[in-house]
Amino acid sequence: MSSNRIKRHLDRLILDPNNYRFIDRPDYKLIAEEDLADTRIQQRTYNFLLGKNNSNINDLTSSFTTNGFLDIDQIQVKAVGDKYLVLEGNRRTATLKYLYDQFKEGKDVGKLTEADFKSINIVEIIDENPVQHLISMGLHHISGKKRWNAVNESQLVNDLIETYGKSETEVCDALGISMQKLRRSRRTLFLIKQYKISDFGDQFEANKFTIFETIIASPIMKTWIGWNDTDYEATNIINLEKLFSWISQTEEIDKDDDGVERSSLKEPIISQYRQIKELAEFVNDNQAVKRMEESRSITEGYSYSDAIGENRLKNALNSIKSEVNVAFNFSEHLTQDDYLEVERLKVKLDRLIPSSEASIVINDNQLSKYFTTITNHFESAFIHRYRKLEKVKIKKLSKVNIFAGGNNMGKTSLLETFYLLSQLNDLNAFLSLEKYRGKFQNDFLSKWISKNFINEIELEGIFNNVGIGLTIQKELTEDNIEKSGYLSSLSSEATIGKGAILESSIHLYSNKEAELRFSKSQILCPATFTSPFRSNINLLKKAHAFAVKEGFIDEVIAFIKEHLDNSIEKIEMIDEDGESRFMVSSSSIGDKPIDITKYGEGLQRVFEIALLMGYSQNGIVCIDELDSAIHKSLLVQFTKFIQQTAQKFNVQVFLSTHSKECIDAFVKNDYHNNEITAYALVNDEDNIKCKYIEGSRLEQLVETINFDIR
Repeated sequence: MSSNRIKRHLDRLILDPNNYRFIDRPDYKLIAEEDLADTRIQQRTYNFLLGKNNSNINDLTSSFTTNGFLDIDQIQVKAVGDKYLVLEGNRRTATLKYLYDQFKEGKDVGKLTEADFKSINIVEIIDENPVQHLISMGLHHISGKKRWNAVNESQLVNDLIETYGKSETEVCDALGISMQKLRRSRRTLFLIKQYKISDFGDQFEANKFTIFETIIASPIMKTWIGWNDTDYEATNIINLEKLFSWISQTEEIDKDDDGVERSSLKEPIISQYRQIKELAEFVNDNQAVKRMEESRSITEGYSYSDAIGENRLKNALNSIKSEVNVAFNFSEHLTQDDYLEVERLKVKLDRLIPSSEASIVINDNQLSKYFTTITNHFESAFIHRYRKLEKVKIKKLSKVNIFAGGNNMGKTSLLETFYLLSQLNDLNAFLSLEKYRGKFQNDFLSKWISKNFINEIELEGIFNNVGIGLTIQKELTEDNIEKSGYLSSLSSEATIGKGAILESSIHLYSNKEAELRFSKSQILCPATFTSPFRSNINLLKKAHAFAVKEGFIDEVIAFIKEHLDNSIEKIEMIDEDGESRFMVSSSSIGDKPIDITKYGEGLQRVFEIALLMGYSQNGIVCIDELDSAIHKSLLVQFTKFIQQTAQKFNVQVFLSTHSKECIDAFVKNDYHNNEITAYALVNDEDNIKCKYIEGSRLEQLVETINFDIR
């Protein structure tokens, strides 16, 4: 293969519509050579390369306008009639064409001049060797820095073997990749081909590649689908179709009482490659798989599998037995720090044995409210210290307040701040937060709270036009109490305005229940806290009873019917075998209601949040990770429902999210955007700051520059 360096006008260069970067697109079709220069085909290829809002070429646009067009990476072409087809450098060529259009319209193109477009250095490939061309592209886009997505990489590798007869070893040597990567890549590609010819094939997107790759990497999943490494084919068609349905959106057909068919779309059960690893642990447990399919939740299937629970418990107990024997045999080497660690482990082991001693009993009875009427909720807050937050100001609070930021930025702690302030000196509120933080389901141990309460809590706020203060600290009491087994005390002091001071304390013991003491305890307003990582069935019972009493339950069910499942008729609290459960009656399941947990987590989350919105009447509700488990297509309607419900019941909403779609939804629902305030949590010299953006400004930014406050 020979080449020749020449100069040609940009208009004589045509883009390659058969470039490997396009083959993963659903609308990709192989273009014959005589049609390569067709105007419509060239325009479509040009649009593909530019991407939405020119996102695919922003880096090159900036580089070319700043530095000019530097002839570092060659643009390789071959003659096609009187034009030149770009073999390598399609993205750079598309960028130049875009900037040339800008230049002809009189727009600023930086250092580029007309000569840069009329006389471009290119390398004409003569007597093109297609194999060498593919290898050259592979070195750029598989082994090099300018990576294609995995589907396109796999297709190029497979074409070298299948179309051009290269051996696996030759391809590995030519591209500098390992045999393991090559074979995994090809197996994944062939599994994708089986998916593409299935009933769900039209749903394939490049971002699903890692799901198929994880399936191929799992020996259990390969066995389950009957994968043949010789023929590169899955032979267990029944299991394969099941798997394909789990990773795809499915359509379910139901009939009403009149025999009229109604279809509904169900979101994929599996949408992330990590879930394949979880699936592999119970895919051979038929009951767990059935539970997953009924609930459309892989978490349900995973937690339902007896095999997983039993194996983990047995492995844990065997490990404890083995390691305890080792520690005992070499106990003469224990240091003081080791003894402390043994004591911590002993506490955990003690908790495996059911016991009612040394626990904290949380009283969640509603206390009297300090204010008889509430004209304004929280206007601002100042966190002197709470967990990792220090000296954080939150100003200009409104009806709906959104806190956005990355993981471990303190979003949950901010919500807890308002919850604690609203409950004044009621230590039960603080203890309930700690219980869920510590993931305790039943007994909440005094030793745990005594050891894990480290820093004093100091909070301020303005509520109902009055200044509020709250401090919670750990101390050794000077009260005349029984000191046997005494650990420490937590004391709380709340101030309202310039006069009222409310105090309470709780004494913690290692050998008996904690003792709560107070002369008077009040709250500012009702408050609820909901999180996808916490569960409070007693609170939901009360919220459901309120919704039924006030008739609000009808609005909740109406929303669920309209936006999630139109077959649902009612959701009731039913006492079954001594346990209260939410049961769903649906026209699609017959006369017998089923437990709400058999439905998806999204429906359960919507139901819980909706109930708590009503139950928080004249108070506040804190919603952690609002978008968790709720599909993005529902967010606009659900955020509007939240705002409407907040208006109806006079509720101030505090919520956290790290989803841009969730933030956009509040703006796009076009419901009282002036009542939305958003805050971005950012690191500023190792301190977390809370940056304020008011609703109308947020709306403008989202609409004009696709602003993301995360």
